[in-house]
Amino acid sequence: MLTYCLFFLPLFGWGQLTVQVNLSAGNQQVELNEPISITDYTFQLEQVRFYLSKFEFYKNGQLVTVDPIEAYLVDFETDSTRKLVFPTVHFETDEIRFLFGIDSVVNTSGAMNGALDPMHGMYWSWQSGYINCKLEGTFLAPNREAFQLHLGGYASPFSAVQQVVLKADLTAITQLNIDLDLLMNQVVRSKSQLHVMSPCSKAVEYAQILAKSIALKP
Repeated sequence: MLTYCLFFLPLFGWGQLTVQVNLSAGNQQVELNEPISITDYTFQLEQVRFYLSKFEFYKNGQLVTVDPIEAYLVDFETDSTRKLVFPTVHFETDEIRFLFGIDSVVNTSGAMNGALDPMHGMYWSWQSGYINCKLEGTFLAPNREAFQLHLGGYASPFSAVQQVVLKADLTAITQLNIDLDLLMNQVVRSKSQLHVMSPCSKAVEYAQILAKSIALKP
């Protein structure tokens, strides 16, 4: 009996965690090619792709689990990529840390397989590295204007990767939501910088806003 207890005790509280990735704008769910109206403007997204990488799970400030997968490419044209599955996570985890984007270590390591394969269209060149996030779409009202935001860059002063730290109260299925309201309403529209296609200060600014708009929901 003692052997039995010692064998199973370490497994208590551990299990598979599935994280569903969603987009919203205020209280509205956002999907590709569906118009979203907020205050005095309407927009729709035609392409959304971004990297989430280096997930770590903490309890009381102590690291308890490191995800072995280097990076996930979330592509809203492929529903399966919107579900991140972590096979072994302690459900008493109270904090999750990860990167929104790809850091300089990975950018310079030559690791270009799986989600990091350039065939996914998320790689500029060895000088500029990976595109951390692509948001492409159209403002439909009050004026019709296309926008293309390719946010990336790993070298100073235009390192766009962002660390995200979220308090967690985990269940077996958890939602990770990115609210686009602040980006679309206060930044993109008001400053009219609708095309960002290379590492620059604006790419860093937009990435910072997106990272602050990420939240976990049960």
